[in-house]
Amino acid sequence: MGKRRKPQWNYGSNKNKIPEQGAIIKKGKDLIKAALVYPNTYNAGMSSLGFQTVYKIANKNTFIACERVFMQDPKPKKQGVFPDIQITSNLQVKSLESGLNLNQFDIILFSISFENDFIHIVQLLERAGIPLRSPDRNHTHPLVVAGGVACFLNPEPIAPFMDCFLLGEAECLLDLFFDKFLKKTSKNLFLLSMEIEIPGAYVPSLHTDKKPLQIKVQFLKTLDTITTATSILTPETAFKDTFLIETLKGCPHGCRFCSAGFIYRPPRIYPAKNIYAAMDTACDKTDKIGLVSSAIADHPNITDICDYGLKHNFKLSFSSLRADKLGDEFIRALAAAKVKTATIAPEAGSKRMRNIINKKIDEKDILGAVQKLVSAGIMNLKLYFMIGLPFEQDKDILAIVDLTKKIKSVFLAASKKQKKIGTITLSVNPFIPKPFTPFQWTAMTDKTTLKKRIALIRQGLKKVANVKINVESLRKAKIHALLSRGDQRSADLIESALNNGWTYTMNQNKAYCDSIIYHETKVDKPLPWDFLDNRVKKEFLVQEFEKARHEKKSFSCPMIDCAKCKICI
Repeated sequence: MGKRRKPQWNYGSNKNKIPEQGAIIKKGKDLIKAALVYPNTYNAGMSSLGFQTVYKIANKNTFIACERVFMQDPKPKKQGVFPDIQITSNLQVKSLESGLNLNQFDIILFSISFENDFIHIVQLLERAGIPLRSPDRNHTHPLVVAGGVACFLNPEPIAPFMDCFLLGEAECLLDLFFDKFLKKTSKNLFLLSMEIEIPGAYVPSLHTDKKPLQIKVQFLKTLDTITTATSILTPETAFKDTFLIETLKGCPHGCRFCSAGFIYRPPRIYPAKNIYAAMDTACDKTDKIGLVSSAIADHPNITDICDYGLKHNFKLSFSSLRADKLGDEFIRALAAAKVKTATIAPEAGSKRMRNIINKKIDEKDILGAVQKLVSAGIMNLKLYFMIGLPFEQDKDILAIVDLTKKIKSVFLAASKKQKKIGTITLSVNPFIPKPFTPFQWTAMTDKTTLKKRIALIRQGLKKVANVKINVESLRKAKIHALLSRGDQRSADLIESALNNGWTYTMNQNKAYCDSIIYHETKVDKPLPWDFLDNRVKKEFLVQEFEKARHEKKSFSCPMIDCAKCKICI
């Protein structure tokens, strides 16, 4: 490319008149046009802080005009709110900001949070008239790039569709990527140089015979100068007009099923001053603040953060709360924030099962948390449980029923003192073995057994009033497992499912699907994602797996200098 003159641009709201604060529209010659695609609905994409962070970083670059693309919502809440903004009657996929067709961009950046959205990637490319497979595209087509947490867990099921991946946190990757793209002379030469010049880049076409020796996923060393918060505020999300602020990356507790607890290990904490500053920027935009992380109460300044928000008249909301971290001061902060529903995650009903998954809370913690929450006027509870966990037995499922009844008893006693009663909602989710966890070698439990265990829970609680039970779709969980754990052959299944549906596709490829979903892998056998370096040593994961087998707990991550600790890396 030749020398570019600095463009001029205008800022404004999107042409489709969705009520937003913070959207950016750039107009000018010589801008590199980047489509930031969330392969799900507007509501889901705009609820993602990762997606919003990429949008903000990209548009800070002088020569990048980054516009958003989403899947069309098949069931919009209000007629006319999303008037075919992405897919028109002739199936053209269009951007939100300017209505530009997806195939007219220079770069397509897929931000992928969940594996179940893999099929939407192929759907969007097909509708845009872009060849699905990377080798079938040429210099006239956009460069197709993917990133997001689903990619640095296991990119292989969608690798044949991608020109390249950027694996890791956006703050480490995007500026360097755009700088290199700006200076590129040809698409092919750019792809040939990416893995050499951009740490965290993965170009599948360079490894058709065998996987690369290692791709090092990129992570920020510190969050001292970083703030992760809402950049575009909109009422059309799961958190209506709520300004989201991340308080902590990762989780120190090491639950053995949880990918976030291991790929973001060691956890990193945002300084309280950064969170205060983020709240200050929200003051003239909304009165709602949502504090989010995998371990909200583990922030050392969480009570002060809550006090700061309340002092500035914000309505506060929180993601899942850990039962053993609900101290009196934090409970008072929750009550002052007028929280109506609290979510806690026992995950398992029996002490034995909690030892296996390294969930270091006991029944006393759980019941104590329920009593404190309801006594503080937080009348509705959501409880997360998993079924089909490794080494699980029917008695562990019956323990979920027993624990729920004990929770209901405490809940009822505390509610009587409040002279009102709320609802307990159980969310029951099939366990899916995820990459880079100690359970990555285990198999998903078969559908017949899962149905039996769901029936045990429903039967055991059918006479318990004010308890609702929501169960995740077993079919969706099976697809999720396949896409989480598959290799590049899964790309063929994704294409087939696009045309024939998942049921037909999985039945036609039963042997392969079952080998991915239902077969345990020996710890010395290779896994599709082994070529990624996510910092945690495989030997450490093996040790944790063996501890689970023997029902032994492990210490939480001490969150100190890794060079001194050396427990896992």
